[in-house]
Amino acid sequence: MRHFALLLLSLPILAGCAGSPGWVNPALPQDRWSADWSACRREAEESLGPSAYVDPGNERTSNPMQMADQARNAKRFDALVAACMTDKGYHRAK
Repeated sequence: MRHFALLLLSLPILAGCAGSPGWVNPALPQDRWSADWSACRREAEESLGPSAYVDPGNERTSNPMQMADQARNAKRFDALVAACMTDKGYHRAK
């Protein structure tokens, strides 16, 4: 169960590191994506506070409540980043 929770927590992080950006905006040059992605992630981190985002490798815990909090925070983080990218004119790549 613990390993499954760790896998679920790491999927959004791994997706962010993948070769394909996952977000496209045909009106902007592709090299702009990295700066916008970083800005949106930074904005989400600031919005959630320093304790909400867990760096990869630091999510190990045996406390089920902490695991649930981490999973919920990961979803909130992803939602904030998605809203920011959408506000910048990006849409998810298909």
